[in-house]
Amino acid sequence: MTELQRQIKTKFSEFPLEFDVPMSQKTYFKLGGPAEVYVELAQKEQIASLINWCQENHYQYHFLGGGSNIIVADQGIAGIVIKIINQSIELEKKSNYALIRVGAGMKTALCVRKTIDEGYGGLEYFLGVPGTIGGAIYNNAHYLEDLIGAHVNRVEVLTEKGDFTWLDKETCEFAYDSSRFQRTKEIIYQVEFLLEQGDKNESMAMVKKATEYRAQTQPLGLPSSGCIFQNVPNSQTLKELFPQFKERTHVPGGFLIDQAGLKGAHEGDIEVSEKHAAFFVNKGNGTADQVQKLITRVKQKVAEKFNVSLQEEVFWLK
Repeated sequence: MTELQRQIKTKFSEFPLEFDVPMSQKTYFKLGGPAEVYVELAQKEQIASLINWCQENHYQYHFLGGGSNIIVADQGIAGIVIKIINQSIELEKKSNYALIRVGAGMKTALCVRKTIDEGYGGLEYFLGVPGTIGGAIYNNAHYLEDLIGAHVNRVEVLTEKGDFTWLDKETCEFAYDSSRFQRTKEIIYQVEFLLEQGDKNESMAMVKKATEYRAQTQPLGLPSSGCIFQNVPNSQTLKELFPQFKERTHVPGGFLIDQAGLKGAHEGDIEVSEKHAAFFVNKGNGTADQVQKLITRVKQKVAEKFNVSLQEEVFWLK
């Protein structure tokens, strides 16, 4: 037992603490070493007290959403991994719209279903997004050109000072695959969406369309962290090379990887998906080291061929 494990067991004996938990059990990619301490919490007071204790005692802490966009190092994670499991939902109905407050720990798919069931539209395309609402907001998850941050009214966070506060949409700094939470230590606890009344049949048609598209284009049956790379900002050079994208702001990263002849490329059991080249899949016993080697290889080849720099969409926990 490490010193951290001894201290936290004494201080927070009532918490559901787990030690040396293989993170391959907690992530969609099914790889990664153990977390020194792992705990799932829902209550504000518990989360705040644990964070304050970590800061006072200089222990590292990390937050985990659904584990869908995360790669954990093979050697594991020193410190504490905290998974927020607040799954509350509350509707405040107005004349033709609603404010819907959702706990950060709720699965994104479940949140979307609940909003559709209540007769509100806007989130339909996110039904197939894996992970939790908190993670989706942190990443500003997208489906094609639709960003989830566009539907947010405000976000409740725990600040570094230990206070819970609401941040409005503009303060969240939502951009493509980005939000302020990626650079701050604020912890997303709850999200408030502003959704307009919709037609349930139309909403379900949108869900069906997006679901079918994902099934046709993504390797849904294999362990993966989703898209490894962001789409690439369009340029005059890319427009001349690929005129089919001349009206779009971004060129799909997977398309460029495919054009570079990298579908099926692999390092050990980690492979560039034959179905969607922006996805890496784990064919069995893949490792984070293999993921990193394949990322480096793909970046180099795409840079050589198209003179563009691929940016990673996934986050690493070490």
